[in-house]
Amino acid sequence: MNETFKAAIYVRISRDAAGEGLGVQRQLEDCRELADDHGWPVVRVFEDNDISAYSGKNRPGYNALLAAMEAGEVNAVIAYQLDRVGRTMPKLADFIALCAKKEIGLYTVKGGNLDLNTAMGRTWAHVSAAFAQGEVEKMIERMKRAYQQQAVAGKWRPRRRVFGYNADGSALDPLESTAVREAVQSVLNGVSVRSIARQWNTAGLITTGNANKWTSPTVRRILVNPRYAGISTYDGREVGTGTWPTVIDRDQHLAITAYLSDETRRSGTGFERKFHGSGVYVCGKCGAKMVTTTKSGGYRVYKCSAQAHLSRQQAALDDYVSLLVIGRLNRPDARLKLDTPDIDLTAMYARREGLQARQSELATMFAAGTVTGPQLAKATADLTEQLTEVDETIAACTLVNPVAQLVLADDTLESTWDRLEPDTRGKIIDALMTVTVHPSPLGQRKFNPEFIDIEWKKPWKA
Repeated sequence: MNETFKAAIYVRISRDAAGEGLGVQRQLEDCRELADDHGWPVVRVFEDNDISAYSGKNRPGYNALLAAMEAGEVNAVIAYQLDRVGRTMPKLADFIALCAKKEIGLYTVKGGNLDLNTAMGRTWAHVSAAFAQGEVEKMIERMKRAYQQQAVAGKWRPRRRVFGYNADGSALDPLESTAVREAVQSVLNGVSVRSIARQWNTAGLITTGNANKWTSPTVRRILVNPRYAGISTYDGREVGTGTWPTVIDRDQHLAITAYLSDETRRSGTGFERKFHGSGVYVCGKCGAKMVTTTKSGGYRVYKCSAQAHLSRQQAALDDYVSLLVIGRLNRPDARLKLDTPDIDLTAMYARREGLQARQSELATMFAAGTVTGPQLAKATADLTEQLTEVDETIAACTLVNPVAQLVLADDTLESTWDRLEPDTRGKIIDALMTVTVHPSPLGQRKFNPEFIDIEWKKPWKA
């Protein structure tokens, strides 16, 4: 055995779905066999399991190997083949340069020995590296094409379990899918996304990602995911209909996506008020919105958010506004005042199907050579614009007015109002009226509605 020979073995596999490390174990066995055949003592073994060399992710085993090479702890590296060390030209170039600098030999099971101390050896190593990178790029192209074909065919493709589904997407998780379905409807009814996140955390629902708890952004991504409506996408575009069970229908997806994408509502969907007048009531002195604060005596008041020049008792003011809301919505004309769009949804669905059929017909004509590429691009853009308008119209019909939620409730208005979260009540108040709080006389402590101005909004004016 060559006592001056200090070999290190490096093994790596890009993907180990089972997590059993069998791939690196087979590489290690072959590398040890190569070392034994030549009488090379192996002093270190470095391993990276389930880590790609092309993705740029940190490889602890590879980094430790480089450190050992720099420190002079090894003078030879044994690998199964060159692409196990690296799959990109820059990485392999750095590795080759270090081997040449430290006069370290590189030996592979499948590629033979590379003498990196000679120009020819280094040239061949660079050529091998270029081939390795080219193979990866071709593999990526094949994978992308395969993913696209699977998406068009509506096949389930996620590698990680999706919240609401079992591992392979063949069945719904009853608890999680129900939570998604109810959350979509709740947000359309005016409940904040932050409130949904809090509810899911309280209920003990676990994310399927890396996050420890639900937040507004993680819930938002769930709610707008087209997968729950059975929509198959590729590269952000709809390409087919999924073969998996759906949680919500297409119209609900269009509605929640439109609602959460509306910039005018964005602050409202994340912000969650704890008292229904926060950010709704208006200061009568400067016009700023009012917020709540706790006084030194322990009671809560609304105060102007801009200056310390106006405040009013929170509980008394909220009770007064609640009475006005319930009184107005209890009137016989309340249902007639609801703004319901006069749109024939059946006709809109038929139009959407017709536009989609025309898109398919264009693709067939292009394949047959009867339309040119520019003609196809222009016609597709026109059809896509029309489809977008139709989908937005359907989504607008699906959106639920929070006032309608209250008026059309099966239970009494009073009990329904009491059950609503403050955030939803605030949105209803904001839709019905403008509440302006005016200064009251000095020394007056008792709440007096004379200094509260209520201006009903259209169509709720008497």
